[in-house]
Amino acid sequence: MYRARSFGLALGITLALVYGGAHPADAQNTLSDIKSRGKAVVATEAAYAPFEFLEDGKIVGYDKDVLDGVIKGWNVKLEQLDVPFAGILAGLIEKKYDFVSTALLINPERASKYAFTMPVAAAKIGIMRQKDGSKLKNIDDLSGLVIGSPVPPAGPTTAFQHYNEELAKKGKGAAKHVFFQTAPELYLALANGQIDGAADSMLTLAEGMKKQPGKFEIAGTFGEPFYIGWVTRPEDTSLRDAINVEIKKMRDSGQLKQWQVKWFGFAMEIPDSGYLPPGAK
Repeated sequence: MYRARSFGLALGITLALVYGGAHPADAQNTLSDIKSRGKAVVATEAAYAPFEFLEDGKIVGYDKDVLDGVIKGWNVKLEQLDVPFAGILAGLIEKKYDFVSTALLINPERASKYAFTMPVAAAKIGIMRQKDGSKLKNIDDLSGLVIGSPVPPAGPTTAFQHYNEELAKKGKGAAKHVFFQTAPELYLALANGQIDGAADSMLTLAEGMKKQPGKFEIAGTFGEPFYIGWVTRPEDTSLRDAINVEIKKMRDSGQLKQWQVKWFGFAMEIPDSGYLPPGAK
């Protein structure tokens, strides 16, 4: 099911045993507390490939590579918990772990409640079509076509709705816009010709093309990119800033781009500023 990261299917390992009493007395001292105990306790929902997923019982993926880089920079050990998405942010506020490293869409609602790191990923919205014989020739003209996307209020769907409204003013909007609960259902509908195009985040579409090589291609992208990051507790900005220091090092060294190509098939531009909405922590 699409999560708002935007998508959500929960896998979980019970976290009650693991935190080991590491509750910082003062939020501003979380990083020093991590370093004094020699361990960071981090929550992830390992059910969103290629960001984070389980392979042979271990958490792997793009976020895991980046997280390992942050932890290495601090010279501490990592204790990573696989937590169901439905409770992962509540558990952060309850101080069950130090921070959350899982793909979270940076949107106004979340940014007003939690302290977001700088983005670890960015992607525009794309429209995917069948590779051969598609009626969709140009995303600037969707006249007479049926376009599918995730169920509202998923970010990619909202973006496409605005884009299609602008096309409609020129008489070039899609004839029909239909919604799908899961990415596999969306791709199956495209493969079967039930829809002419699938609108979604380029990160998600890239994963779909990887799973069905040679079947689909990107017709085009539109709009401003969506940014994805991690979160700390809202008062824990010093920890958030320390995470940013390590992410910037990896971005500037080119390491982030190597991992992006490894997991997504393309590199992304990661900004220093301008990614947080008004009212962010």
